[in-house]
Amino acid sequence: MNELEIIDFPIQNWVKIIIILGTVLMLFSRLYIGDRFQYLFSFWNIHRYFHYKSGETISLFTPNNITMFFLRILTTSLFLFMLFRDKYLTDQKEFFIKLCIGLSVLLILKFIIENIFSLIFKFKKKLNEVSRYRIGIKNLFSVHLYFFLIIMIFGDLPLENIYTISLTLFLIYNGLYLKFILNKYLINGLKALVYFILYICTFEIAPIAGVIYLIK
Repeated sequence: MNELEIIDFPIQNWVKIIIILGTVLMLFSRLYIGDRFQYLFSFWNIHRYFHYKSGETISLFTPNNITMFFLRILTTSLFLFMLFRDKYLTDQKEFFIKLCIGLSVLLILKFIIENIFSLIFKFKKKLNEVSRYRIGIKNLFSVHLYFFLIIMIFGDLPLENIYTISLTLFLIYNGLYLKFILNKYLINGLKALVYFILYICTFEIAPIAGVIYLIK
């Protein structure tokens, strides 16, 4: 029996390729960052990912972050495809490719706009600090989403359960992300907190809601 026969749509071959490619990307990340990779599995110990050794931190642009960027695009696109595949029965592969391109453009534009605003309002240093932690959390999210996709694809879960689990995990991840940032004292004072809330609503929640609205 083919291991992908439980998938209820006729795209087994390219889904298998995406899963294998995601595995290769994670293996490259594991080889590049070594033992630090283990801390991408736990929110409770993720500070070790940022400060693995005394005085050592990670920067924004590293081969590992670039690798994880592609993993995030692949896993997020495949995840969205799994949620809305019934609406695109005749052009599923094309739909997935459009998701990959759309998400890539969205994240790049988001990065450019954030940096333009940071220069205009003079909070470039703070943005870099927040972005460093945010990218690390998103790397963790990419790894966890990969394994969640394995369960979705091979576990033959009912779509209603997938919606409920996905929403729950989304709220948990974002809640832990905000708590992590606040615990790091990156946000201090009411004014900074208001700016941070506006930032989350504008650059984190709004793009996700926009993507889901367009897909529907």
